[in-house]
Amino acid sequence: MSQIVGLGISTQRATFITWNKRTGNHFHNFISWQDLRATELVKSLNNSFLMKLLHSSCRALHFFSRSQRMLAASRFAFTTQQASLRLFWILQNVAEVQKAVEEDNCRFGTVDTWLLHKLTKGSAYATDFSNASTTGFFDPYKLCWSGLITFLASIPLSILPPVKDTSHHFGSVDEEVFGAPIPIVALVGDQQSAMFGECCFQRGDVKLTMGTGTFLDINTGNDPQHTVGGFYPLIGWKIGPEVVCLAEGNAGDTGTAIQWAQQLDLFTDAAETEKMAKSLEDSEGVYFVPSFNGLQAPLNDPCACASFMGLKPSTSKYHLVRAILESMAFRNKQLYELMQKEIRIPVTSIRADGGVCKNGFVMQMTSDLIDQKIDRPAHFDMSCLGAASLAGLALGFWSDKEELQKLRQSEVVFKPQRHWQEYELSMENWVKAVKRSMHWYNKA
Repeated sequence: MSQIVGLGISTQRATFITWNKRTGNHFHNFISWQDLRATELVKSLNNSFLMKLLHSSCRALHFFSRSQRMLAASRFAFTTQQASLRLFWILQNVAEVQKAVEEDNCRFGTVDTWLLHKLTKGSAYATDFSNASTTGFFDPYKLCWSGLITFLASIPLSILPPVKDTSHHFGSVDEEVFGAPIPIVALVGDQQSAMFGECCFQRGDVKLTMGTGTFLDINTGNDPQHTVGGFYPLIGWKIGPEVVCLAEGNAGDTGTAIQWAQQLDLFTDAAETEKMAKSLEDSEGVYFVPSFNGLQAPLNDPCACASFMGLKPSTSKYHLVRAILESMAFRNKQLYELMQKEIRIPVTSIRADGGVCKNGFVMQMTSDLIDQKIDRPAHFDMSCLGAASLAGLALGFWSDKEELQKLRQSEVVFKPQRHWQEYELSMENWVKAVKRSMHWYNKA
């Protein structure tokens, strides 16, 4: 342990916990980014008179000022994936948290902040810009917690942590934890960390991560970009004066769907699925809707259900597996088309990572559908690599990002092999299946 000179931490984002400021004891378990308990709150507040007033006022202000911040505010909507209204739900429903807030004895933290708190035994309390920007109550234009959004969501600013640079000396791991006081020199959200690990440093660089969910991120330089369809602005990283912004869209159930299929004994190992899918000409009219946790951009329906459609007596597990993999490629195409339509920044490169990108069938079909090359690296765990790179830069292990770019290695570049129109009928039918799955839980 004495040989370790620094620690970088990459974490799942928008999952949070609250705890007692004085004792350090948590009030509840982690509330995951996939948690749907705030669904009704989201719908209610998004349809409220207050939100309509906010949108109309900000549209008027944008008309006169041409401020991009006002334009973003005129399009703002709460989602279940943001921490904001899930935290509001906790504040409404957990009496112990309510009491702690009243007594100024409550702290809020995403996973990075909680780990920092635990590793330093309570001596450090902070988050970084990348994690803060995913909570839903951070202003990426002013680089601070948003007083307006915290007001709308009834969240007291006093419980939120200070926001520091992504590469920053946050404190040291208490010596009792690992046997040595290791400096913590980077905190970063997993998708931003993967973006950094992929060396997507230039405006227009795109990263496609396929893990538990799918995340499509584009580097927008120092300009936050907000869209109507569901891409949202994030801070990629802040290192000294440099602030890099991203626009991100996501699909919630990717690796989740594969794990579910494995639990149903459709296959023994996820590595088998590529061969299973390639053994068929098509899915024989079977379509899968990957919506265990609703549908995100561009559909934005938290009440959609997961489903298979087009099942027949002749349907085999091979058809089911192929339909699951095809649905991932179709969702990738939807996200990519939305990004092209609303971000309007020329794409310079596309790099893929995450466990599901090991599947050559999904990668090749995605390349065909979007008609773009996709570079898959030799190393798949880019979130880990990004955190290590940020820590190394902070410690002077690497001198600059150009040095990191020289270290990156590609395993394979997927090039379009079939025209996307060959998939057109299949995707049209899949879209029909998606529409039939939407608003399902509203019918209960």
